[in-house]
Amino acid sequence: MPVDGNPNALLSYLNNGSGTFTLKSTTPTPNSGGYVVLADFDHDGKLDFATSGNLVALGNGDGTFQTPAPIVSPLPSGGFSSIAAGDINNDGWPDLVLTSEAIPYVDVYVLLNNQNGGFTKSPTNFGATATQAILADLNGDGDLDLVLCYIGGASIYLGDGAGAFTYQTGLDDPVGAPGFNMVADLNGDGIPDIAVLGADTLAIFLGTGGATYAAPFDIGTGPSPGSLLVANVHGQPASAALPDIVAPDSSGGVMTLINQTK
Repeated sequence: MPVDGNPNALLSYLNNGSGTFTLKSTTPTPNSGGYVVLADFDHDGKLDFATSGNLVALGNGDGTFQTPAPIVSPLPSGGFSSIAAGDINNDGWPDLVLTSEAIPYVDVYVLLNNQNGGFTKSPTNFGATATQAILADLNGDGDLDLVLCYIGGASIYLGDGAGAFTYQTGLDDPVGAPGFNMVADLNGDGIPDIAVLGADTLAIFLGTGGATYAAPFDIGTGPSPGSLLVANVHGQPASAALPDIVAPDSSGGVMTLINQTK
């Protein structure tokens, strides 16, 4: 489901089951949209979408969506730079985290689902800017934790299962990063790892348990990597649980890093 900035709209494609997709709907948006997350925000069994362009739209259950509405008002100066969705306070309803690079304004919005069609801001204060938010259970306690990415690394915050987060540790990448990271179990040990994207390098921080991490090692990605994805691209069985890394290049190419873990 991409966001198309010309004209401003969100495009929904339905899977045909044959590796092809059919355009189902075009939902006009008042801005270019930004990043998109899918979740059932109103608990009606139908997928909705929310974007870092400060928009949320309820789904009709057939690949079409209702008119988008603002997530928060007023919008912080500079807008939002990323969005993540997950059940932060364990009430069964998906919540949101949005980051803003605007200084000195609020940098991170933790928005708890009010179960009435909207969101309520959590009083959590992070005190630093961030370019990307990732929600994942990093220490295996069943509560979602938060990775806040910034230029040069990431900060780890542990969730308490009630909507608040506490700083755990920082991961600094000496090669410098453009602020795009990834969380995935890369070595098949059942512990989430963190990858920090640099200008032409990917720093891998292997998890050692309890949201702690080993010293990073670097992998070359080629020039100008613009994003990170994990996928099984070389036919290994799903039971291997050793995902490969795909790094789309902002200059138009794609580099695939094959997982060589034995």
